[in-house]
Amino acid sequence: MKKKLYYLLCVFLGIMVMFLVFIPSHTVAQNSPMEIKIATGNEAGEYYSVAKDLEKFALTKNLDLDLIPTRGALDNIDTVFRHETIPLGVTQSDLLAFLNTFANKDEMARLTAESIRAVLPLYDEEIHLITRKDINSASELTGKRVSIGESGSGTSTTASTLIYHLDIQPKAIQALDIKRSIDALRKQEIDGFFYVVGVPAKVLEEQILPEDNFQVLPLALPTQPNDEFLAKIYANAVLPANTYSWQTEPVNTLKVKSYLFTFADEDCNYVTPVAKLIRENLAWFQENGDPVWKKVNPKDLSQLNSQRVSSCAAM
Repeated sequence: MKKKLYYLLCVFLGIMVMFLVFIPSHTVAQNSPMEIKIATGNEAGEYYSVAKDLEKFALTKNLDLDLIPTRGALDNIDTVFRHETIPLGVTQSDLLAFLNTFANKDEMARLTAESIRAVLPLYDEEIHLITRKDINSASELTGKRVSIGESGSGTSTTASTLIYHLDIQPKAIQALDIKRSIDALRKQEIDGFFYVVGVPAKVLEEQILPEDNFQVLPLALPTQPNDEFLAKIYANAVLPANTYSWQTEPVNTLKVKSYLFTFADEDCNYVTPVAKLIRENLAWFQENGDPVWKKVNPKDLSQLNSQRVSSCAAM
């Protein structure tokens, strides 16, 4: 009798264990967060910081944002284009123009440029040209050593464009990431470097000291009659005095807009949730996230050619 009762008890416990194990796992599977991958740029950069804010808040809305570090804005475009599992990235508006410039010479560039779609405008990124204080203007970098930013970054594209249009002819051009650029300038291995980032840039405040004797040089586009191309891409900007502890005077420079982007044939189920997350919770991001969130205005999307705006953005 005891033996029979023992077996019955084992069967009952076995059924209960199966029930308890099966039901929670089934529930978790049903309610597991949707995973969406975003190409974010270098982990030391602003794009990654903004994406970390998105990742943190998204979990409260049952979204699992998977951040994919890259070398920067240009690499983000290539990453999203080449990988079907990565539907979103962050880039700069001048990179779209850069790709269009090469569209007639390269089939891959043409396909990429034609299919990029903006999902949401983010923030303006100011162009920093940083040197020691013995250099007085951008033109004085002719014959000197300049870092244009890490290969694949938006900075490298912007810097190359401006070097050409400002007729700067460096003796040597290096492709160093931001921390390496700061260190190289400090050691006098280079004479200046470009960095495109929304202000205030944490890395510039934390890595540069007043005693380094660095400065941000003024930048302005040369006047070119009937040339609206550059004027539409780069707008005038001012870095207020004391944007950084080592920069005590206001500086006139240029800025470029950053965008959350996707491609024309992307599944909106993996794009629209992120766009809605930003639109509907922008106040939270502006209060709790990276300071650049305060410059985000979704209405800026209306300034783009409608053919360049993703259909997923309006859903």
